[in-house]
Amino acid sequence: MGTKERIVDTALELFAQRGYDGTSVRDIAGAVGIRESSLYNHFAGKRAIFDAIVDVCLQESEAYFRGNGLPFDEEDGAEAYRGISLERLQALIERTFRFFFDDGRNVRFRRLLLLSQYADPRCRDIYRRLYRDKCVRVQAAIFSALMDAGELRREDPMAVAAEFHGPMFMLLHTCDSFEEAGPMIRAHVEQFRKNYTL
Repeated sequence: MGTKERIVDTALELFAQRGYDGTSVRDIAGAVGIRESSLYNHFAGKRAIFDAIVDVCLQESEAYFRGNGLPFDEEDGAEAYRGISLERLQALIERTFRFFFDDGRNVRFRRLLLLSQYADPRCRDIYRRLYRDKCVRVQAAIFSALMDAGELRREDPMAVAAEFHGPMFMLLHTCDSFEEAGPMIRAHVEQFRKNYTL
């Protein structure tokens, strides 16, 4: 691992522990084992390091989702969800949400944004965009396609997506592991399907 990657990894760890505002460039350089002036050879400052963390985490998230045949954007379609059994639906949703618990970098990234959202407007905006707004928009696109295909009862897709995502968001932020969240996710999916399938 090169120095630039070590800086990003170390900064993410420190930001996740102390928050963005609670971590200085000096802290990062010291933890990496380089002089502060050497760090500036790789990054213009703390915000540039943060931007690199965001880029890496988004790239890794997209690689996971696309590599597992899961929708990452609204345009990705709902083919994977059409006409599937409850067991396959459970497995698909578990694969989706397991990433948020099992991927260490994503766990630290979410913690960084959660800790820093009140002190740093950029952290707040990224946190809301990634873990609330994007999830609801992608799910609304899936539900809309399933409603069009006659597999779900016709409702407002955004409202249905918000209803589906609310408990998932809560579990994501209150459970320490997928093993803890998994049974509640499965129960939620089963109840949701009963409520909305035709």
